[in-house]
Amino acid sequence: MTDRRFTDKPELYPEGVRALPAGHAALVGNRTLFPSTVVDVDAKFEGRLLVSGENNRKLGRMVAKGAFKGYALYGLSLEERATCPEDCSVRDICYGNGMQMARRHRIVDPEYFYVCLEDEIRELTTGGAGLLVRLHVLGDFPSVDYVAFWSDMLAEHATLAVYGYTHRKTKAWGGDEIGEAIQSLKDAYPDRFRIRWSSDVYREDGAMVIDETPRQPTTADGAIVCPAQTDATACCASCGLCWEPNARHASIAFIKHGPKSDEAAAAAAMRSFEVEEAESAVAIVAAAPKAKVITDAAVQPPSTPSRAVIPLSLPSSVKPAIIAGDVPKARLVRPTDLRVEPVYQRDLSAKSMKLIRKIVSGWDWAKFKPPVCAETKDGLFVIDGQHTAIAAASHPAIREIPVLVVTATHLERRAGAFVAHNRDRVAMSEFQIFHAEVAAGVDDAGNLLALAKSVGATIPRSPPRRGAAKPGDVLAVNQLRKSYRAHGASVVGRVLRIAVMARQAPLDRLVARATVMLLTLDAFKDVAKMPDSAIANGLMAVKDMQGAATAFAEESGQGRDRAAAVLIAAQCRESSKRSAA
Repeated sequence: MTDRRFTDKPELYPEGVRALPAGHAALVGNRTLFPSTVVDVDAKFEGRLLVSGENNRKLGRMVAKGAFKGYALYGLSLEERATCPEDCSVRDICYGNGMQMARRHRIVDPEYFYVCLEDEIRELTTGGAGLLVRLHVLGDFPSVDYVAFWSDMLAEHATLAVYGYTHRKTKAWGGDEIGEAIQSLKDAYPDRFRIRWSSDVYREDGAMVIDETPRQPTTADGAIVCPAQTDATACCASCGLCWEPNARHASIAFIKHGPKSDEAAAAAAMRSFEVEEAESAVAIVAAAPKAKVITDAAVQPPSTPSRAVIPLSLPSSVKPAIIAGDVPKARLVRPTDLRVEPVYQRDLSAKSMKLIRKIVSGWDWAKFKPPVCAETKDGLFVIDGQHTAIAAASHPAIREIPVLVVTATHLERRAGAFVAHNRDRVAMSEFQIFHAEVAAGVDDAGNLLALAKSVGATIPRSPPRRGAAKPGDVLAVNQLRKSYRAHGASVVGRVLRIAVMARQAPLDRLVARATVMLLTLDAFKDVAKMPDSAIANGLMAVKDMQGAATAFAEESGQGRDRAAAVLIAAQCRESSKRSAA
């Protein structure tokens, strides 16, 4: 259950751990010692953010005991120091100083980062599977929006839990808004958001670093020494102490660990930051495009097919309700005159902030949906549409907006209406959104559809039922759009052509990402030069791609997408050898 690829543990010698000297570039610049290991997460990012704990000597693959028994354990790393508070007491002895091979993620495009991470969480919790995420193997909480993202994920995925440690602090402890947001999320999800407060003193639900290896399982002040460091247990997955409820009152003590004070090694490591930074430095020049103003008079679209709104023949089991309330009345109001009742309305999350910014930056009355409000003696309360109202209030050119005023004088009726507005709706699938964007003239959507049609692939308007997909049906719509933005039409066109030739039914996210890797990564240059038909034959030769890629990923320690690419490449190369012979 707690399988790990690496079982060797570093020798505990806290007295010899080397600290970076004051004034070192990594401290001054709030950077890792190893900048070449930092991966930018933007539209060109094609890897995975979450890494299986099997690839970490301390974590383990699957939780073996406690509340999260059976949960898969994954870790997420950001860049140490760059995302950490500058008053962190262990900045100079961060154990990241000894992790030369670890991959750090830099959030260049927050929206893209959150989309990628949400996709991975959704994939790993499919079917109710449990997922425990270690935040952060390296790094810390960089922003309030980032904390809000995890609030959204915990609300959406009941089988998701996170644990970890933070040097952020609440304002009561001398911290800031990030610390306050963390505390709020700990209060909201006390069992699933198990973040401990790292400190240089003992505190409840805390973590601390000690400078010696104690002979007892607890320190003099009562902190519990990490059992995984003292060989009392194999790893985090077999322990569970840090996230179990019965240990909330205690502090966990971690024995200081990191690179030791060997003079030659120290000198080399102290130089590594400057050397690697010089090698990886690039000049970035951004040119802001001029905004294009579009008016209804500028373009006269051709007439399009339509259908009339006609009544349905309802079955006898559906009894029309007696109409409740009065017909809503339209009214122009100042958005700042509207009020929100937190007792039933949603708090503003990272997704909320992104949506509000998007509405403000792309305000279009044709896309405007009037908020539904209820008038009471205490004011006009928003039942549905608070994001629109806040965006209108935030836009300097918007003075008034139309709203629909309904009768709902009692709180219970307003809360019930809020639930109905947000529950009784048909959510748009990624396929419906894609085809709507094609009709709206969104370039990458239209171009991708044209590419698919040109090679005989099909992007359906709704996902086919299990087992009913036809060869060339595309399920990986969002993945292909990401790849189109990152690599262009030539790569994505080949991916689609290969899928059609290999009679993929359907082309799913795993095969799409694996094929993109084959065509773009240096490790597969020889495969990328092969004809599309040869790559298609290699793809068809891999039986049960999902199972084979999962098994090979666990065996080799690679991500599942990379494992799938390796399997296809092996078949292509073997076929090429046979042909040459």
